[in-house]
Amino acid sequence: MTDYSGSMRGKKIATLNQAIREALPEVKKALNTHPQVDVKMRAIKFADDASWHVGPEPVSLEQFAWPELSFDGITATAQAINLLAGELTLENMPRRGLPPVCVLVSDGFCTDPEKEYLDAIAKLNSQPWGKKAVRLAIAIGEESDYDEDQLLKFVSHPEIGVMKAHNPAELLNYIKWASVTATVGASLGKSKADSPIGETSNNVILSPPPIEQPILSDSNEVF
Repeated sequence: MTDYSGSMRGKKIATLNQAIREALPEVKKALNTHPQVDVKMRAIKFADDASWHVGPEPVSLEQFAWPELSFDGITATAQAINLLAGELTLENMPRRGLPPVCVLVSDGFCTDPEKEYLDAIAKLNSQPWGKKAVRLAIAIGEESDYDEDQLLKFVSHPEIGVMKAHNPAELLNYIKWASVTATVGASLGKSKADSPIGETSNNVILSPPPIEQPILSDSNEVF
């Protein structure tokens, strides 16, 4: 799920498009040793509202292509989470699938009312596959640009927290890490939708994300 609000214009949106395209072949390569895993992908974009960028039908990893994403509007994060939660129902997900990997990328505060955001998180947590999902968040820009506590409510692995991309290099690293490590970790996980209700996605073990690089002194290299 990716923010494409007006504040994402320029280097942010260009780097995001590049990072996702570069991550795809690395995911394919990493999964070569797990031929039993069939990865399917889709994407949600959000600005004034949320909609499918790729989907709603999932696309196989081999056929998935990332359409160029532009920028527009504000930051309807709650609507994006609601759209995601609606797809993580028992009816829409495979009964014996592996944990889905959900990555939220944003550079700003949610512009939906706070109650709508909290209700969207509650809806996500109420779905069996929502609880089983590996849920990660990548924040772009300075800490004052976004609400870290808000993004943490989406994250399923508190030991990882919110990954903070201050510059293009960090965003590239985090997108690739989230795509490859989380997907491989989920493929080795033991979660099933019909496992005991108390279990969570924490039975998917993730290696730590790459160490954050220092903010570069050259302003051209900082978001």
